[in-house]
Amino acid sequence: MPINFTLPAIMGLTMFFFLLPAAVASESGEESHGELEYRHSLSVFLGATRAEGENLETAGIEYGYRLNKNWIVGVLVERAVRVSDSMLVIASASFHPYKGWFIGGGLGRKDPGPDRENTARLSFGYDFEFGGGWLLSPQIHKDFIENEEDEEVFGLAIGRNF
Repeated sequence: MPINFTLPAIMGLTMFFFLLPAAVASESGEESHGELEYRHSLSVFLGATRAEGENLETAGIEYGYRLNKNWIVGVLVERAVRVSDSMLVIASASFHPYKGWFIGGGLGRKDPGPDRENTARLSFGYDFEFGGGWLLSPQIHKDFIENEEDEEVFGLAIGRNF
């Protein structure tokens, strides 16, 4: 079922993903900027995109900024190997309710050639943090692509908090 993205819907979701976490961070008063060990993370994602009955090699780069202990906002760029390669750029937010578990979502654009499609993503995963800020994160994503079939993306992000 195609998703019909309208400007008000995109603006509403953008406000949710970026303004709500910022409001939660400022209202909580629990943490000042100096109390979190790491604010930034940079990871490389390696995995596969399940599209049209095939698993397509997928690689990407993820950047995250920790607003507080529960919320991270960021951006990611992924490229899936197809007949014509496609790139996906998404602004995202994730909620970390318990230990390393997270659920998130984002909005972005997919360009499978001359057409550019709006995309919404739902994400789920777990962050294993190691000494020195190293990070290993198995992830599962569901992409809802305008005028195309939905796609599943699964893989592993390897990165570093700083």
